[in-house]
Amino acid sequence: MDIEEMKKIHGPIVRLAYDINVVNLEAKKNPKKLIATAEKFYHDQINSIVKKVVEKQIKIIKIAGPSASGKTTTAKLIASTLKKVGIGSVVISLDDFFLPREKTPKLPNGNYDFENITAIDQKLYTKFMKSLINNCFANKPIFDFIAGKSLKTELIKINNQDVIIIEGIHALNPIFEKGLNAKKYNIYISCEANYVWGRELLIPARILRLMRRCLRDFYKRGTSIDETLKAWPNVCRGESDYIKPFKYTANFLLDSTHVYEPLLYDVYLKPLLIHSNKENKYIQDFNYIFSKTGKMTKDYIPANSLIWEILVKNDN
Repeated sequence: MDIEEMKKIHGPIVRLAYDINVVNLEAKKNPKKLIATAEKFYHDQINSIVKKVVEKQIKIIKIAGPSASGKTTTAKLIASTLKKVGIGSVVISLDDFFLPREKTPKLPNGNYDFENITAIDQKLYTKFMKSLINNCFANKPIFDFIAGKSLKTELIKINNQDVIIIEGIHALNPIFEKGLNAKKYNIYISCEANYVWGRELLIPARILRLMRRCLRDFYKRGTSIDETLKAWPNVCRGESDYIKPFKYTANFLLDSTHVYEPLLYDVYLKPLLIHSNKENKYIQDFNYIFSKTGKMTKDYIPANSLIWEILVKNDN
């Protein structure tokens, strides 16, 4: 929802919660309908954004938000929706502008602090963006996360009418605005909904994102559940320090919650917890949550769903 519209309708504070009992019931009655309802809620937001971008003749769309919010899929969906209305675009990820590993800032414990804004090569990013806007072409680095550095570059070309879509956790930070004189539209994406069990807060929105990250990192980055949980406190610190302060500078707050998600995670995350540290509080919380949720498989999830950023289509 557009922030100004949201404030007019709901006031400055908006809270949303789903009753897991109702979700469980609806999933049993008609899982296809429940999924379709959730997908429509998300895609309607994408369509609203594209409408605003077209009306305002936006040149740059910036998408920021905390970890596991769905920034990558959202950027691609906005690009494909723009294409349907005859507008070209290019998607740029801030992750490709990470500093080489040896220059990455470190935490007091010696671990790399990838959440820190200084982990991004700001000068290289600004140089790239200026060239892309002024010359309609630029060489973009391609960061290799295994090697810990950029091993090659990619020539990006655009037309004067094309929209540039920037996605990354720091995309709304004004430090990346320097010298970029173009009309912008800022989006902040996150899971905004909690889940309740009666009067009990069962799944806070941040824990839903942690579930997403556990699955995504396991399936797509080869990271164990325990490793993801160990990194989570620093991820949350990074959110508070570098991401959330710019939430309300956005033109649009996008809620990426898909109401049926917890039922999926009962099926696909819960089995992965068997080999994790049973003493970990997050593991205990997950198991308690799954004692309350129903179950749903991914059979009816459409191909263009954000959920495929978290799951894979061919896992067992």
